[in-house]
Amino acid sequence: MKNIKFEDLYQGMLRDLYALNDPLLNSIVDFAGSLRITVQSLDQLLSIVKGKPFGDDQHEINFFKHVKPRFQSWHIYIVELNHIISLMPIGSEEMIREYYLNELKILERFFKRYGFYYQYYLVGECSRDGDFFLRRNLKDLPPEHRSSNQLESFATSMDYLFAKFKAYEMLRDCIARRINDLSSRRDIQALELELLQKRRCWSGNKIELVELAYGLYHTKRINAGKAEVGEIIAWLEESLNVDLGQSYRMFTDISRRKLVSHTKFIDEMRTKLDTYIQSHYGPRLPIR
Repeated sequence: MKNIKFEDLYQGMLRDLYALNDPLLNSIVDFAGSLRITVQSLDQLLSIVKGKPFGDDQHEINFFKHVKPRFQSWHIYIVELNHIISLMPIGSEEMIREYYLNELKILERFFKRYGFYYQYYLVGECSRDGDFFLRRNLKDLPPEHRSSNQLESFATSMDYLFAKFKAYEMLRDCIARRINDLSSRRDIQALELELLQKRRCWSGNKIELVELAYGLYHTKRINAGKAEVGEIIAWLEESLNVDLGQSYRMFTDISRRKLVSHTKFIDEMRTKLDTYIQSHYGPRLPIR
């Protein structure tokens, strides 16, 4: 029996699952459709085994220890993840986070409950492979080890438990990613709030800022004079959290002033700065 058949079937199953759900399979978009894919893949796997029996015990052990659990783990994962998501509480992010943490504890209890077998699975032990993964040595299984559609000719004592180990590891990783997403979202929201609180805002008249923008443009002080007036205005809008959408009309109003200086705001800036300098550093010395 060629492993390439199993691998092609497995990769095809994953492609179908990814196409039907989100890219990381962090959630199940189409539960019924996903189950159809995994069940069909397991049925095809069974057909391959029936069509060409195992050549020896080692091939049979490899199939039930590695190949079948790899497929069946996705079926278990989809059922369990859909169950977890469907029971997720509606509430604050902190409530959801606590729910996920509790689910992680449930998974951890499962691993501890079957600690001996899980260690056997983790370290790749093989001393009892014959007892665990040969069909002729199948013993009566406790209910939690049984697959609902388990066939006598397609089961060993431990292949389903190994599939659950794989599935629960994937669940553990998925829940951890969801918790990290919540934390990241909270961090981003906190950062956005902090940035918003630190943002500077324009507290003068908008027309004064337009006067400043055109002054910067005509004195060519931004980007060596290469910045257009629209770019300068957009920069001031972003930096000072202000809307200058009517900037051209406001500049037209500036140019039509009759009784007030065209540079009223800039003149005021110059006067205020000069007054400050004189009061703090003394009057200017006369030029000789």
